[in-house]
Amino acid sequence: MRVLKRGEKNTVTTRNFFTLGRIVISSACVMACVNASVFAASPSVPAVLAAATPDTDTSGTGEVTFIVIGDTPYSDKDEVMLGKAIPKVKEGDFPFVIHIGDYKGGGKPCTADHDVRHQELISSLSPLPVIYTPGDNEWTDCDRFEDPETGERYSDLDRLARVRELFFSERIKNTEGLDFRQQETLPENAAWSHGGVHFLTLHVTGTNNGRDWVTGDPLNEAKTAVEARDVANQEWLAGEAAHASEKGARALVIAMQADPTDIEDKPADIMCTDVAASNKHPCDAFTDLRAQIRDVALAFERPVIVIHGDTAPFTLNQSFAGEEAPNLWRLNAAGDAGVGRTGFPYGVRDVTHVTITPEADQPVEAFGLVTGKKPKRR
Repeated sequence: MRVLKRGEKNTVTTRNFFTLGRIVISSACVMACVNASVFAASPSVPAVLAAATPDTDTSGTGEVTFIVIGDTPYSDKDEVMLGKAIPKVKEGDFPFVIHIGDYKGGGKPCTADHDVRHQELISSLSPLPVIYTPGDNEWTDCDRFEDPETGERYSDLDRLARVRELFFSERIKNTEGLDFRQQETLPENAAWSHGGVHFLTLHVTGTNNGRDWVTGDPLNEAKTAVEARDVANQEWLAGEAAHASEKGARALVIAMQADPTDIEDKPADIMCTDVAASNKHPCDAFTDLRAQIRDVALAFERPVIVIHGDTAPFTLNQSFAGEEAPNLWRLNAAGDAGVGRTGFPYGVRDVTHVTITPEADQPVEAFGLVTGKKPKRR
């Protein structure tokens, strides 16, 4: 299938098809595969398994509220903010927390103390379930630094294996009652439901989704790994969107770390087919993902909300780098904040209180839980 060019209108209007990059599969097939716990679109596509769970909860009405944390802590000021935010989160009647990755600053080596701090943050929020999706800072950007144990640059792939071992080797705690499941191929990809809203995470990171600045692993190995991750992400999104549509979910929320609209220095609609050892890489690794999300939104018809981090502007709007849909919204969550090289402050240092009201004209609202600041609309 030809992927539509940026801004080109999609002609698929039924809810029976979901785009898989350049592949289209029927939702009936996806549903059968999901329910059978196996997806095998072609011999070249690895199987995706999901734990058997009850049907998606579509009985909810009214608002669904939750907390999003990401791009923190990078500094002592971030720690102070979290010290104020965590009690507020625990005092609130929130069903879960989504952590959209980057639990350490990109300018710091990937040492074990950052992993421990993230484990402590998750524990401090218990019994709230914390559903975490990895960011580039904790694995794919680690090769900016030398591993003190080897004296060589960190292997990003080894770091990813460590992140999976620490945070995804067991089922996420306290998720009973959420119709929660994880993808076997990428256990960091999760899906769950609450109040009739269906949620899913995708392992999509910054640094051009891990395709730029690959210096700690052989390029061919990094290419194989990112391509497998792309396919698994596409499968997970297609399957979960079909599942949500089939069960009549009121809205669909897609959470990831990367900002898929942060493409100013990339050529339009040229999907990456390789990896590079620098950022002088003329391709946009989010091209197919944006097209798929747009097609999912058009087919789903009800609100679809993409929540991400990685870039500084605390923003809520319907801009999607040319792949817009009338029912598609994008929230760039609070978190990444500081003072830039020019001496001017950027971002909002906070965690994000999110409210989904699917039947409202504005189906998503957000504000900083500590500061009360609202996102920009542009």
